[in-house]
Parts: sequence; C-alpha cells; structure tokens
Amino acid sequence: MAISKVNTSQVRTAPPSAAPAKAPTALQAEKTAPTGWALGANKGNGLKITHASIGDGPQLSTKVSVPKGYTAELKNVVQKASDTVHGKAASIEQDATTLTLTGPGGKKFSIGEGADSLKQTASEWRTEVDAAKKAPKEEWMQLDWSSSSGVSGAGTAGKLFSVSQGGSFYTGGAHPSNGSAISTFDARTGQQVKLDSLLSPKQMNDLVNDISARLNKMKGPDDIGPEAFGAGGEKAALRDTINNNFALSTDKNGKVKIDIAWESGVHALSGLMAHFSIEAPTDAAFLKNIGLD
Repeated sequence: MAISKVNTSQVRTAPPSAAPAKAPTALQAEKTAPTGWALGANKGNGLKITHASIGDGPQLSTKVSVPKGYTAELKNVVQKASDTVHGKAASIEQDATTLTLTGPGGKKFSIGEGADSLKQTASEWRTEVDAAKKAPKEEWMQLDWSSSSGVSGAGTAGKLFSVSQGGSFYTGGAHPSNGSAISTFDARTGQQVKLDSLLSPKQMNDLVNDISARLNKMKGPDDIGPEAFGAGGEKAALRDTINNNFALSTDKNGKVKIDIAWESGVHALSGLMAHFSIEAPTDAAFLKNIGLD
C-alpha cells in the first residue's frame, strides 16, 4: 500500500541538450541517500524524535476528535445466537463499534466493523454448528465464538484525523486473537492517508533511517527485544510499517505531533507497541498536505 514518490534531493537538472534525468524510485533513493543526516537541520523542514519506547503506545481517547466542520458518531452493534450440539451448548456473541463521520453537505463515511461483518461471522458460525450436528458426537468442535471491536480517538490536525481500531476474536483454541492498529484518514475524502504523502522524500528517508537506528537499540518490559518489532529486518518492510501506522495530534498551542506506533503481532507480548513521537514539520508543504494552508 506504500505510495512511491520521487526523491527530488537525488535529481539533478540536465543540460538543455541532454535527455531529461530519470528520477529514481523511492526504494532506490533510500538505498543511495546519505546516512547520518542531522534531523532538524533544515530550518524547520527536518524531523525530531522526542520519544521512543516499547510500551503501551500513544495516548488514546474514547472520544474521536475530528476537524472543524465535521461530526463523529460512534455506534455499537451487538449480535448473539445460541444452539445445542450433541447435548452441549454452542454460542456466539459479537459486538462492534462503527465510527460515522459527517461532513459539510451531509457527506458521510464509516470506519470500523459494521452489522454486515457481524452477519458474515455469524453465518460462518452457523455453518460450523450445522456441520457439527451431522458429525459423530466424539468429533464435536469448539463452537463458543466471540468477537469484539472498537474505535478510539488518536488525534486530529488540519483536515486529517487519526483513530485506533482494535479488537478480539475467538473461534476456539488456547486464546483469542487480539490486536490494534493506528491509522489516519482525510475527512474530506474518507481515504486512509500514508505518511509519505505528507512528508518530503528526504524527510521520510531521514525518519526511516533514524527510527531503524533507534529501534535496534531499544528494549521493552521483561527485556523484550526490538527484533519482535522488525528491527534488523528489511528496511523496505519497516518503511511500509511506518508509512501506514501513524497518528496526528494538535496541542492547545496549535503544535502538531506525529505518533508512529505498531504492535509486533506476537500474542504473548499482549499488545505492546514500538512507539515514536515526532515534532511535525512546520514548512508550507506539510501544512498544505494536512489541510492547514
């Protein structure tokens, strides 16, 4: 889902008589970009990491903050069903929260699990129940299912807003599957925003390099190592993770912060996140990209 952008810092103007210079791809630019750039050295265009940890992640809110002129409504849907298979109870219980954003002119879009998703899961449970009834009694399966999903607020800046979507899903086994993810959306379009669409190629490359260097040296509770969060792996994979998992927030003084955070995906880590806070750029290009021009 990464959006490729030309790294203009690597493009040189060709003489009038020469063929136009061919811009490198984002990955090529990343490989050739100098290392050790001083972040924050570009008169407001650089990036400064102010926090780095493996822990609970950024602060969230039960209230979703959205840009001025927009309203957010959270709606919870609950579905339950039960049956009996070979004399044993079988049940499914689901609840899901959907965020509906309404903008100027009444334009709406929704984020999160809705009733249709719950119906699909309930249909899969019913199929399993019906199959278990036809199977021999000793082949009875785990048919107590449950799921829960929610949406929390993670901040807003300009015409963009950020949320955390998380939940739990259980269809049998030793434990349920849990997880959460932070993402940012454009209130004007309803589309998820990628970080490299807001930053310059150099800013994005600087940030990936700095996070990679810091992540390799970090440790979480109980000496959890950074490799659980992608340290030492492919730089392109880390870049994609950073590109998709971020939130924007604005303090009372109008200062914008970028929080990048992601879970490891390892169940035993119980939702721990690698978390980096960054002072957002103040250049005109960034302000325009977030809708503050």
